[in-house]
Amino acid sequence: MPHRQLLREIEAGKFRPVYLLHGEEPFFIDEVAGALERSVVEESMRDFNLTVVYGREVTVDAVLEAARRFPMMAERQLVVVREAQDWPAWKRGDDMARLEAYVEAAAPGTVLVFCFRGKKADGRLKAVKAISARGVVFLSEKVRESKLPEWISGHVQSAGLRIGGPASVLLADALGTDLQKVANEVAKLRILLPAGAEITAEVIEEHIGISKEFNVFELQNALAAKDIGRASRIVNYFEANPKDHPVAMVAPVLASFFTKLYIYHGLKDKSQGTAAAAMGCPPFAVRQFAEAARHYPVAKVGRIFGYLREADRKSKGQGNATVEDGMLLREAVFKMLH
Repeated sequence: MPHRQLLREIEAGKFRPVYLLHGEEPFFIDEVAGALERSVVEESMRDFNLTVVYGREVTVDAVLEAARRFPMMAERQLVVVREAQDWPAWKRGDDMARLEAYVEAAAPGTVLVFCFRGKKADGRLKAVKAISARGVVFLSEKVRESKLPEWISGHVQSAGLRIGGPASVLLADALGTDLQKVANEVAKLRILLPAGAEITAEVIEEHIGISKEFNVFELQNALAAKDIGRASRIVNYFEANPKDHPVAMVAPVLASFFTKLYIYHGLKDKSQGTAAAAMGCPPFAVRQFAEAARHYPVAKVGRIFGYLREADRKSKGQGNATVEDGMLLREAVFKMLH
C-alpha cells in the first residue's frame, strides 16, 4: 500500500490490528507511526493507552501482554515496538509462533505496531505472512534521486502549498535525499506562507537560504552550457563566501554531474526515457546532458574527474599549505572550461 494511501486510511479512522513498518527509508516509517499515535489515541488519554517499548529491551511475552490489555476509558489502545529490527524474537521459532497466534486472534481494542527501521523484515516468517494477511506490512523504500523532485511536489501539495518544477529541482538538488530535512523546510514554509501559496525560487532563497543564482547547482548548469561568464560570477561569489561553499561540498556535486555525463556518452540509445533511467535523473534533465555532451567529449570528462580530485585533495591539505578553497575551485573550473 502506498504510504499516502495508508496515511489517508489512518487519518480517516480505519485501523488495522497489526502494522509492520519496515525498510530502508526511516522518514515514511516515522510518518506512518506518527499518524497512528495521533489518530488511535486521544492526546489526553495517551498516558493510559499508549505503550512504547524498544525491540532490544522487550520480550515477546511483554509485547503480547501489553497488546492483550483492555484500553482504559477509551475504545482503543496503541502498542508500539520501536527499533523492532533489534527484537530477538524474530529469530526464535517459539516466539514467532506466539506472535502468529496473536495476529490470528488480535485483541479488538489494540493497534500493535512494529517499526522495523533500516532493513527489510523476513517475509518468509509465518508471523510476517499473518500480519500481511490480517494487518498491514508496509515497505518503506528510498526515493531515487531521479524521483525526488516529483516526491517533493507531492509532499508540498499534501502540505497545502504549491511548487513548480524548477523550484522542486532546486530543493532536491540542495537538500538531497534526506527526506526529513526536506520535510522540515516545507513545514517551516507552511507556517510562513498562506494556504495555497506557491513555493518559488525567490521564496526558497529568502526563507531557506538557497540562492537561486549563486549555488553549486547553478554552477553545474553554467558548466553544462559552457557559459564562461556566468560560471566565473558564481565562482567569484563562492570565493567571497568560502564557509558556505567549500570545495568539499562543491566537488562531489560536480563529480556526480560529470559521472552522469560520462554514462550519457556511453549510451547507444540516448532517447529521453532510456537515458534518464541509465543516468538516474529526471527525464527533463536529459536535454541538459545532451547539450553538455557537445561541449565536453568523453576524453575531456575523464580529465575533469582529475581536476576535481586534485582540488578536493588540496582542499584537505594534501600537498597544499597556502592555497585557499576559492582559488582551488577557480583553477579547477578554469581547466574544465578551457
